[in-house]
Amino acid sequence: MKILVITEQRDATWNKVSFETLVAAQQIAAQTGGKLVGAVMGKGVGALAGELAAKKVDEVLLVEHDLLEKYTADGYTHALKQVIAQAQPDFVLLPHTYQVRDFAPKLAASLGKGMIGDCIGYRYENGKLVFVRQMFQGKTAADVTFQGAAPWFATFQAGAFRADQVQDGAAKAPV
Repeated sequence: MKILVITEQRDATWNKVSFETLVAAQQIAAQTGGKLVGAVMGKGVGALAGELAAKKVDEVLLVEHDLLEKYTADGYTHALKQVIAQAQPDFVLLPHTYQVRDFAPKLAASLGKGMIGDCIGYRYENGKLVFVRQMFQGKTAADVTFQGAAPWFATFQAGAFRADQVQDGAAKAPV
C-alpha cells in the first residue's frame, strides 16, 4: 500500500493540520506495512520539503512551479493530477482545511474517484481501512470504506490526531 500525504503551506509556513494528517498517515503505514510519501507544493518551498524529509516518511515529492506560488483550485488540481499519475498511490490523505475543501473534491472527481471528507479517525480491520466521519452535526459517526480501484481520497478533520505525535525519521528521506 502506498500512501500520499498532501501537505498544506501558505507563504512557506506550514498549516499545522498537515502534521496531524501526517500522524494519521504514519499510523496507517505502520499498521499496513505501507510506503509513506509526502508532497509539498508551491514556489520556493524547498526548505519545507527538507523539513518534511526529516519526519518518518519514505520519500518527499517537491512540486514547485511559478503557477503554484499563489493557491488556485485549478492550479493545485492540475498539478496534483500529474503527481498522482506519477506516484500511483493507493491512498491520498489531506488535511481538512478550507483550501483542501476547495480543490480536493474537484481533484477526486476529475480522476473519477470519490472522497471521504472530514474524517475523525480510522480503523484497520480484516486487511481493510475503515474511515470514521461524523454525520448529522456530530450526532452520529459513520464507518465508511472505499469501493472500486485506487487511488482513494480522504481528508482528516483538524484535531482528529495530535501534531505533536508526528514521528521523526531515523534518516532524512529523499526529496
